[in-house]
Amino acid sequence: MKKYLFACVVLFSGCVSNYQSTTFYVKNNTNKPLNFKASVEKYTSIGPQVMTVPFTVLPQDSVLARSVKLRKDLPPTAWFTEFIIFPADSVKLNDPKNAGNWVKTTDAKGNPVYTFKLAQ
Repeated sequence: MKKYLFACVVLFSGCVSNYQSTTFYVKNNTNKPLNFKASVEKYTSIGPQVMTVPFTVLPQDSVLARSVKLRKDLPPTAWFTEFIIFPADSVKLNDPKNAGNWVKTTDAKGNPVYTFKLAQ
């Protein structure tokens, strides 16, 4: 019995290690409030559903858009099923579908933190 319990713990530990806490911030580096909406696929007891949340980012501020445990090998463009930025007058916006626009850093625990600047 101990062998089976040990094997289950090792197998479960191996599966958990492929996921790590990942945080996504969206930064507004302009002097105007900017709006966007982000959609994620959420898994519930009735199956997967797309959840869309609107955000307003105040000037020179940032918002937490998502914090979740994700597989380590996913590209940053796969974390949101939809990411729409609403245009603002005379503001050139960055493309959230371009993985290079998501800047990766790490927090104090070594977990990835991605920051997306809305404007150039």
